[in-house]
Amino acid sequence: MPRKVLFLAASLCFYAGVSEVWANNGRPVCPPAEVSDSGSRRTEHTDREAPGPAEAPIGGLFLDPSGRVRPDDVTDQTFVPGHCIAIFEAPLPDQALWLRFTLTNEENEAKTWFVAFLEFIYDRVVLFEENADGLVERALNGRSLPVEERVNTAVKTGLPITIGPGVTKTFYLQITGTFAPRITPVIMTPELFQDWTILTLVMTAVFLGYVGAITLFCVILFRHVEARFYQFYAINMACFFIFSFIYDGWLSRFLDVTLPVTSVMPFAESIAGLGVLANIQYCRVLLKIDRSRPGEWRLLWLLSGLTLVTTCLSAIDPWNLSTPLHLTYFVCPLALLAIALKRVREGLPQATAVSGALLSLTLGLSVAVYFFAFPLEITRAAFAYELILLRPITWGYYLAIMGETTFMMLAISTMVRATREQEQAALAESALLRRDVTAAEAKHEEILKVANTQIEALKASLRDNPERKTMPSAEQRMADQATECVLDHVSEEGFGARELAEALGMSQKTLGRRLKETHGLTTAAFVRSIRLKFARDLILLRQHHTITEIAYAAGFSSGGHFAKVYREEFGETPSETFKLQQEEQ
Repeated sequence: MPRKVLFLAASLCFYAGVSEVWANNGRPVCPPAEVSDSGSRRTEHTDREAPGPAEAPIGGLFLDPSGRVRPDDVTDQTFVPGHCIAIFEAPLPDQALWLRFTLTNEENEAKTWFVAFLEFIYDRVVLFEENADGLVERALNGRSLPVEERVNTAVKTGLPITIGPGVTKTFYLQITGTFAPRITPVIMTPELFQDWTILTLVMTAVFLGYVGAITLFCVILFRHVEARFYQFYAINMACFFIFSFIYDGWLSRFLDVTLPVTSVMPFAESIAGLGVLANIQYCRVLLKIDRSRPGEWRLLWLLSGLTLVTTCLSAIDPWNLSTPLHLTYFVCPLALLAIALKRVREGLPQATAVSGALLSLTLGLSVAVYFFAFPLEITRAAFAYELILLRPITWGYYLAIMGETTFMMLAISTMVRATREQEQAALAESALLRRDVTAAEAKHEEILKVANTQIEALKASLRDNPERKTMPSAEQRMADQATECVLDHVSEEGFGARELAEALGMSQKTLGRRLKETHGLTTAAFVRSIRLKFARDLILLRQHHTITEIAYAAGFSSGGHFAKVYREEFGETPSETFKLQQEEQ
């Protein structure tokens, strides 16, 4: 997800409200404005009221472009004047941001506060206290540090500050290694810091659990449809899980991974881009986008290619080249939403739910982006839940994910239900076909018996043709033998005059002469006549269902040629004979 969208949406909901807590436990106060030795002005806060959660008393800032300025030299640098209410531009990975602020404890006893940050990812944050000897390191925290070197292991970065009664102190913060584009320092009591970090931990744990549960549920449910369905959606949800696991600090907190942001964020951006690609592919399956729709098919692969290129750019430099990838988070759902709405009009059952999922994703991210660009004014709050209500950017992100998954579950359920209905219909149809096949086989056996009897009678009739009674006995035997030989080879396409002569043991010339005398036909015409009579009997006996099958059974290689010579022989086409036989039945 983009650093300007996902990060703020997922992590900036935990704003610290401190008015009641400070009222009961003392509060830090910014001193009146004064000019420092370097010429910069310190923070002014004249009303003496406890500042709100974003009102950390910052006296100024200094951006170290090289990240190599030593603490002993930083007091000699020129700090840009700041104000109690401030949100600062984050440094790049090779830079360091120094913040200077002054606190006064007006209580009669020593008090402890925490300087914390609303953002998640910080490689290293060091708190220095200014005294007569220079800067003294007081606390150290950050994800790139071993656990034993951190001042605490809370999921949020926080550094304790203790000030004696009536004492004013100046502090410096050195911040390196952050991915968020903004830095929002706040000051709160230890009690509120503990409540805030616990709430943050619980909310991120619930979110990760929700995403993990949805992933498993989809894998189980999708397997009833088709493998590629659950594979793509499982990859998409797994990408959400991995990104949040890294971004919310679980990798550092529970696995003690101390990789710097320059190693973690390219991988996280790659995971986010992979999630977008998976989203495109499972929407392709759900919306049935294939090559039969060339326009949509080309658009799909254009979106995939665009996402792949922008993901590579963002992985190379997440701080300067991530904007194109962030734009694809909106372009891709919008394009897929247009296709989904088209499928709704076409009547695709799951298209309505898919449209709802894509619309939720688009609107949720739009809310997050809007309130990132135009954040609400942060006011004081007494309880942690009030802090959540102050951050619509978080609502946008969670609504995007929860809305998308809810509607996608409906889409998946619709597909599963439709698939099961198709399976049941197919089983019923299969049972009917099995019954029909059994009945057809029984009928075929009966017809075959009758046909064999009739064929034998036909052969006998051809042999005993009364027209041949006047023939000499030798000629009669030769004609009968020729007829029987042709019938024995009637289905053989290549059985012609030469083959018949060889079978009868005489030359083609002799056979042709004798057939001419007895039947007035050439040998080829005699063979063809026997084949045609055999084919006509097959039609009358309904031995085959199509003219082409009858032609092949009678030894003709072409249905067209068969129809032509059949018409010449009988004065009607095979189809007319077939139709006439049906009418007689």
